[in-house]
Amino acid sequence: MRHALLPVLAAVCLFITGAFILNLQLWYSARAESYAGARYAAKNINAILDEAMLATRTAIEVSAKSCNVEGQYQLGTEAALQPHLRTLLIVKQAKVWCSSLPGNGALLTSIPAMTNTPLFLVPSRETLNKKPVLIYQTHHADSQILVTISDQHVRGALDMSSRERTYSLRVGNNEIGMSGDVRPADESLTQTGRVASKKYPFSIMYPQPPLFDIQRIFRHGLAILIFLLLITAVTAYVLDKLMNKSATPQEILRGAIARGEIVPFYQPVVDGRDGSLRGVEVLARWKHPTAGYISPASFIPIAEKSGLIIPLTQSLMKQVADNMNAIMTKLPEGFHVGINFSASHITSPTFVEECLKFRDSFHSGTLHLVVEVTEREPLHVDEALVQRLNILHENGFVIALDDFGTGYSGLSYLHDLHIDYIKIDQSFVARVNADPDSTRILDCVLDLARKLSLSIVAEGVETKEQLDYLNQNNITFLQGYYFYRPVPFTELVKILLSKPRVKVVVE
Repeated sequence: MRHALLPVLAAVCLFITGAFILNLQLWYSARAESYAGARYAAKNINAILDEAMLATRTAIEVSAKSCNVEGQYQLGTEAALQPHLRTLLIVKQAKVWCSSLPGNGALLTSIPAMTNTPLFLVPSRETLNKKPVLIYQTHHADSQILVTISDQHVRGALDMSSRERTYSLRVGNNEIGMSGDVRPADESLTQTGRVASKKYPFSIMYPQPPLFDIQRIFRHGLAILIFLLLITAVTAYVLDKLMNKSATPQEILRGAIARGEIVPFYQPVVDGRDGSLRGVEVLARWKHPTAGYISPASFIPIAEKSGLIIPLTQSLMKQVADNMNAIMTKLPEGFHVGINFSASHITSPTFVEECLKFRDSFHSGTLHLVVEVTEREPLHVDEALVQRLNILHENGFVIALDDFGTGYSGLSYLHDLHIDYIKIDQSFVARVNADPDSTRILDCVLDLARKLSLSIVAEGVETKEQLDYLNQNNITFLQGYYFYRPVPFTELVKILLSKPRVKVVVE
C-alpha cells in the first residue's frame, strides 16, 4: 500500500506543480497580449489623429481666406482623401463659418464651447445621426477648427478581433468602447490596464486578466493538462505527434520560404492607349504541395507580423531576377518590374545593399526597377529613410507609392519622399460607372497627382467604363482583370511570345 501511494502522491504533486506553472504562464501571456493590443490600438488612434492634424492645416488656410466654393472644395477634398475623417468644420463666433459638407452643414446639434482641450468625445444625443463622434479641436486666431471622427473608425481602431480582450478609448472623463454610447469613465475599477498616448491626450483602457482563471486554463492549456495527467504513459510517438500539432503558422511559413514554395506571380501593366505590355508588378503566391496556390491574403499578414516579410521578399527578388534573365531578349523596350516592400524591410540596415545587388543581378541594364512602397503598415519617415530612397533613385530605381489613399499617411509620404508615381488603389477605380457622380473622389485624386507632377498607374481596371474614363484622363499605365489576371512565370512567357493584340480602342 505504501509503495502504491508514493507514485500517486508524486503524480498529484507533479500535476499540481505543472498546473500552477501553466496558469502563471497563461496569465503572463494574457497580460502581455492585452498590453500589446492596447499599444497597437493606441497607435491606430494616433494615426487617425495625425490625419486630423494634417486636415487641420488645410482648414487653417481656408479660415484665413473666405468660405467660397473653392474653400468648401478644399475642405471636402481633404475630408475625402483622409480615410478616417468625417467632417471638417471652421467655427467663428460660435457658428459654423465653413464646412466640408454641402451648404456648410454640420453633424453636431450644437457647437462645443471653445476650450483648451484638443480632444473630446461627443455622445449620440448631440449629433444629428445619433451616433457618437470623436472631435479633434484646434484654435487659430479667431477660428475654432473641429475635425470629427466617426465612432465606426474609432471602434475599428480598437478592434483587435479577440473575444477575450476588449478595449475602450478614454478622453478626459469619458470613454467609448466597442459598442454603446459615450459613457462616464468608471474610476472605481481597480483591475484595469491603461496605455496613454505620448502624442495626444487619450488613453486605451482594457481589463486586466485575473491571476487564476479556470476557463483560461481549459481554453488554452487543456492539451498540457492532459499531458500532465498521462505523463507516465505517454510514449515518444505521442510526444512527437503533439509537438508536430503545436507548430505555429510562423514556423510553417518559415519552412515554406526555405523550401522555395513562395513564388512570384506577375500582374501585367499595360498601356491604356493600345494594350501593349509595359511592365509587371510582382505578387507573392504560396505554391503549397497539396493545397495548390494559396492567396497572399492568407500568409502576408503573418509574414508582416512575424518579421518573415523580409526573407520572403528576398526570396522573391532572387526568383524574379532568374525569371527576367531567362527572357531578357523578349522583353519590350522600357519594360519595368515593380516589387512591393514593407515598411520594416525599407527601414532595415541592408535594404539599399539588397536593392543594388538585385539590380546588378540582371544581365541587362535596360530594365526599369520599381520600389513600390506599400501602405499596409505605417512608415516612419526620417532623414535616414529619405537618404536610402534617394540613393536608390540616383542608382536608377523608380519610387512608387502603392495603394494610394487607403493606408496610413499617403499625403505625408508625397510631401516627405521623392515619389515618381502613385498607384491608384482599385477601390477608387471600382467606383467608376455610368453615373457621372461616381468619379468625384477619383477626380480629386487625379487632380492632386497632376498638381504634384506625379505619374499615375491605375489598378483594378475591370470594365469598359473604367477604361474609357482613365483614357479620357490620360492615365497611360493600367492593370486589372480587364487586361490580365496575375499569372505565373510560364504564363507570362506565353503572353510575351504571343502576337501583340490591341485590346483597347481609344475613343
